[in-house]
Amino acid sequence: MVQDPRALGVHHFAFVRSSILGLDLADAFARYMAWSDSTSDFRYVQNRRDALLKQIIEAGRQYDASQPAHAKITQLLDLLRSDTTAKPADVLPSLDEWIEAEGMDPEGWSEAELLAEYKAVFGLDNADAAEAAVGLKDPVGERVRALNYLETVLSVSPSATDRLEFWFARPVVKCLRNQGMLTLGDLVRFINAYGHRWYSGIKGFGAQRARQVLHWLILEQDRLNLQVAGSVHEPKSKQALRVASLLPSVGQDSLALRQFGAGTLVASAIQHMQNIPALAGGQGDFRSHMANTLGAKNDLEAVSAWLSRYNEKPSTQRSYRKETERFLLWCAQELKKPLSSVNAPDCQQYRAFLQAVPATWIQHRPLKRTDPGWRAFRTQPSAASQKQALVILQTLFGGLVDAGYLVANPMRALMKGFDLPVSKLDIRRSFTEAEWAHVLSSVDAQADGAGGLRLKCILELLITSGIRLDELAKARHKDLRLEALPDLPETWILTVTGKRNKTREVPLNPDVVQLLAQHGEEFLEEDKQSNDTDTLPLIRTLGASVPQWKKGQGGALVTQSRTEQAGSALSGAGIYAVLKRFFRQAAKSAAAAGLDAQRFEKASTHWMRHTFVRQALVDGVPIEVASELAGHASIDTTSIYSTQELARKIRAVRGMKRRVVA
Repeated sequence: MVQDPRALGVHHFAFVRSSILGLDLADAFARYMAWSDSTSDFRYVQNRRDALLKQIIEAGRQYDASQPAHAKITQLLDLLRSDTTAKPADVLPSLDEWIEAEGMDPEGWSEAELLAEYKAVFGLDNADAAEAAVGLKDPVGERVRALNYLETVLSVSPSATDRLEFWFARPVVKCLRNQGMLTLGDLVRFINAYGHRWYSGIKGFGAQRARQVLHWLILEQDRLNLQVAGSVHEPKSKQALRVASLLPSVGQDSLALRQFGAGTLVASAIQHMQNIPALAGGQGDFRSHMANTLGAKNDLEAVSAWLSRYNEKPSTQRSYRKETERFLLWCAQELKKPLSSVNAPDCQQYRAFLQAVPATWIQHRPLKRTDPGWRAFRTQPSAASQKQALVILQTLFGGLVDAGYLVANPMRALMKGFDLPVSKLDIRRSFTEAEWAHVLSSVDAQADGAGGLRLKCILELLITSGIRLDELAKARHKDLRLEALPDLPETWILTVTGKRNKTREVPLNPDVVQLLAQHGEEFLEEDKQSNDTDTLPLIRTLGASVPQWKKGQGGALVTQSRTEQAGSALSGAGIYAVLKRFFRQAAKSAAAAGLDAQRFEKASTHWMRHTFVRQALVDGVPIEVASELAGHASIDTTSIYSTQELARKIRAVRGMKRRVVA
């Protein structure tokens, strides 16, 4: 039998003590052991108790062997051994209990005679053993006292450097190791980094166990010498409101509201840029001396005004803001100059920086910007990411020049010699016929109900129309119309607006429209109360959203749901989350179907779009029609998918009639 590597903590002694006292074993396990060892099998609980008692006795034996004769604890170990080897009936009765059970007359026997008879009956061949047995009036109490003493000499306090297997069962350790945690210190730091729902990304680690583990770590944090952050106990939305209330007000739309953090251990680059004239950009080398259309007096105001142009495109704005902030931070910390003083050699230097970002600029786990460990990068950017960053910055400089804020674009010279690889669609991120068959079987395995029906609507819409995630999230019933054309059956048409505000019409399969109608029936009562039924979304929420924190009267933080009832539009992020959960579930049974589970783990909404275009070409849809349906800017984009069918081309050519005799 493999020896249990776990240390003996005070909770182990508490659990064994409860069993000796005769308390309910399952309740004792739930109270003292569930944080490290969860199970619903009572046999496991019993076996765990027996194994712990043997572990305590073995640890005590090793301790006893190292002690001098006057400090031996052999007698205490014998008391505990009796609990593992003797049944209740085998425990020796006291002398008085034995006399009464035998019906002996105490007056007719002397104490010495009674003791001699007692020894003879129970095979006690020495007076010390007999006296010990006679004095054993409370065997339970004696064992508890023995256990208490062993706890003082054998129990171990947790340390930050202790490996997880010292304190947790193997299944728990496996869950945590998959996230890169090896020690208790790693676990505390992970919890502090991820905050309130730190456990949500750990497979097999539920909310109940997370609460138990967190409670134990808080109890032991002084011994660990690692404090569990108070932010763990509240949602990020509430924390953000509290932090925002402490920041200085410098204008509603200003970038200064966003703290840049510590790119290279500088506490707050934004404060440097505001307070130091040489970094603020008011007198930058390439500043125009004329008025600008942005109304900006310094670099931060100019960048903020430029970003505000993309308010209606939140995804684009988020990407642009990230790259702009990184560049501003780099200018302040590395060049010690503002954005409006950056020249072409500086841009060349930033390009080299992106190709090998120093470790001091990278932090792999998500941290709040107010955290001293925050860095501007999560990982070394790929070649495609480097190119995207520089293209965005060129767009930024171009916008500032067009607005009259700058007189030159230093990125323009850099881009002429740009040799990063050209971005290309990875159309391998699409489902094969076998994989899609598994998707369908996984859908059929879903429980019936509103959730399953909505999942079918999402899958069918994406796989049969090729529309984008954002287009699906914005789709409304008013965008549907029934079209009747000569020589064609009536067909439902969905009008969507995609990239570059390009509007296109997408025919829908009748089965998809029927599914959408069934999905909408869930909200008939709510819809009757709506004044504008045309704006009803195609894909809808099934319940009120998670409560959000906001400021109430007097500045107090209160919770309020974003939606009072179900049936509002499910956002793009919500649709994405629904599909990711489903694909992760499908991955669990993929191996049994002979498929690669990792591909299902990686699958996302865009896989559906790739699959639609690729399958359309396989089914013989003309490439120009497929391009129009997908909303591609150029037919060249669609042609990339046709190269994927190389095997089909090879088979076709090999099947042609031979024209040349060998």
